[in-house]
Amino acid sequence: MQNNVAAPRKKSQLTNVLMLVFILAVLGTVLWNLPRGYSTDLAQIGKGQNVVVLVHDHYLVNSTRLMENLNPLRADYAGVVEFMVADLQVPEGQAFAKVHNAEATTLLFFAPDGTPLGRVQGVQETTALRDMVNQLFHLPTPVR
Repeated sequence: MQNNVAAPRKKSQLTNVLMLVFILAVLGTVLWNLPRGYSTDLAQIGKGQNVVVLVHDHYLVNSTRLMENLNPLRADYAGVVEFMVADLQVPEGQAFAKVHNAEATTLLFFAPDGTPLGRVQGVQETTALRDMVNQLFHLPTPVR
């Protein structure tokens, strides 16, 4: 009688293991495809690359929305524009925001030599962000 009970238990354990493997595979795939982290190395401004800095507070919905709208541009401008974050939850990000008189949900645009080119405050749609990047960095309009 114990053999009859052991067979369903083994089948149940196998099902649980397979379900766990499946869940981990799906989770791994999702995480692999998420946008990679933004650089927070703000010392790179002025070292030869066009830079867009998002002054970001992850506790604010609008700041997170702006980041989400900025994400598609990162791949489009890879190697041409560096996208960075000044995180207001860390001292370095706070200091950067203070020096540049910027609040959360602000984008700051810098030329390769570090010269400030412009800023925009608040949530912007991806199309408007693309237009700003093209205009401020003098890039051809159809960069996608």
